[in-house]
Amino acid sequence: MRVLLPPDEEGRLAALHEAQVLDTPPEGDFDDIALLASEICGTPVGMVSLVDAERQWIKAKVGVDYEETSRDESFCAHTIQDHDVLEVPDAGADPRFADSMFVAGDHKFRFYAGAPVVLDGAHAVGTICVLDRMPRELTASQRRALRCLARHTAVQLELRRYARHAGNVADRMRQLDRMRDSFLAGVSHELRTPLTSIRGYLEILLADGFDPETSQRFLAVMQRNSDRLLRLIDDLLTVARLNEGGMELHLAELDLAELAHQVTTACRPLAEHRDVALHNLMDHPVLARGDGRRLGQALNHLVVNAIKFTSPGGEIIVRGTAGDEPELVIVDTGVGIPAAELPHVFDRFFRSTAADRMAAPGPGLGLSIVNLIIEAHHGSVHLDSEPGVGTTVRLTLPRA
Repeated sequence: MRVLLPPDEEGRLAALHEAQVLDTPPEGDFDDIALLASEICGTPVGMVSLVDAERQWIKAKVGVDYEETSRDESFCAHTIQDHDVLEVPDAGADPRFADSMFVAGDHKFRFYAGAPVVLDGAHAVGTICVLDRMPRELTASQRRALRCLARHTAVQLELRRYARHAGNVADRMRQLDRMRDSFLAGVSHELRTPLTSIRGYLEILLADGFDPETSQRFLAVMQRNSDRLLRLIDDLLTVARLNEGGMELHLAELDLAELAHQVTTACRPLAEHRDVALHNLMDHPVLARGDGRRLGQALNHLVVNAIKFTSPGGEIIVRGTAGDEPELVIVDTGVGIPAAELPHVFDRFFRSTAADRMAAPGPGLGLSIVNLIIEAHHGSVHLDSEPGVGTTVRLTLPRA
């Protein structure tokens, strides 16, 4: 029996296809979501599914090996009729699903729960769902977790769509920088609200103390992903504001050695995860005048960039010198930058060939932001690099 279509079917399909995610290769962010849903709900199967016109396509999955199924046979086709969790405690006793191939056939699923993935605040394009071969019910915390994961998935899809639009605008309107910056600032504002909500839900879920430990571990992964998206939004706003001279700096005397300690301490877990040695050699005060928050943002970009492009077993060194022109130096043994690309590394939205080859995340704003922040301090940035050897970045700042 054919599943009824939602009243917004035309707009729903338009939003889904605009996301350009159907039939794309696996991605770690979505794989984490499927695994986390399965772990939290204690089910053998977890999925990130998208409901197309005639099929359900699975973007990420745990516990099953099929890629898609008929929409008419899909549990998720029912979930997208509403904007809340659909829970089927015993599919064998539910007339909507008792004859489904997934219940009566070889899979023998009995339990289903799914939370809709809603784009534009209106169109349910898919679900985060879990299945089990035994009848059961979710706890209130598990239902809340599914909703949170569905919201996080929607943000992932919307961020890709907005980034693509930003790239298109940049390509068509290179001469209209102010228009592009205004567009990016608007996009950032629209993304910050749902991301802030997601962080709130993640904090609740972490505070609940889920068992087993794997659930906590993957919840922490989701929180790091949320932090990464928030940093991207801050980057977009920073570029727009600095370009228009609207970034207010709170200047004061500060110790660059203490700043380096804070940044390297925060970045060390990422370095350890990638098996990269991160050394802070600043063991004496290096006084300068600047905005600690903005300089920390710039240094964080440089250290994270170095980690991303340094292979396992490599190392990164942060050192500094005092004097008439206090200096911070970041040296890595990473992949390096070809000479032909060096003149463009501070251009907004520029991504190196290494970034594309390594599928490194980010829209190409990091070094642009570093340059804008240091120039706003009346300092300078110098970058030297050699492919296969590494990169050295020198930040020079006014003396305190």
